[in-house]
Amino acid sequence: MPERSEIHLIEAAAGGDIESFGELCRRYYAAMVAVAYAVLGDHQLAEDAAQESFARALVRIKSLKEGAKFAPWLAAICRNIAKDMVAIKAKQNCTKNISQVDKVENSEDDRLIRRAIGQLPESTKDLVVLRYYDGLSYEQISSVLGISKASINGRLIRAKRKMAAYLRKNGFPENRL
Repeated sequence: MPERSEIHLIEAAAGGDIESFGELCRRYYAAMVAVAYAVLGDHQLAEDAAQESFARALVRIKSLKEGAKFAPWLAAICRNIAKDMVAIKAKQNCTKNISQVDKVENSEDDRLIRRAIGQLPESTKDLVVLRYYDGLSYEQISSVLGISKASINGRLIRAKRKMAAYLRKNGFPENRL
């Protein structure tokens, strides 16, 4: 049997032909693992992301307007899934680190710093924890949260100012700011 064209496979898959969709999966599996690996840096997680992207694509294939754009469409789905996986992992680490910080009550200074972080908006609090507790770079934070490095920088500057004002107001030693 001659190899069917990609457009034919996409049209058949959109019409409910599972075998055609299976062929698309076989053709693009390695590429989707590579796309996910570029975001995740973990081969096993990349395979999970690729498989999830095919599952979502199967459900949404009827919404694809141009069959010729299948590969970029699928890659976008895969990248988004991989970014979501990174964000979930970062959020779990963030929550874990905040709870670890909450357990460390060595001094009044520690409590004041925790309260200063706690008074920040949720999105800014995440940035502070990702940057200063998890040690993520601006590039990694950008990938996780989907915001530009310039936005990260601006938000962190405002967060540090707000925290410093809170700490000054609550008697934190000026020489430690």
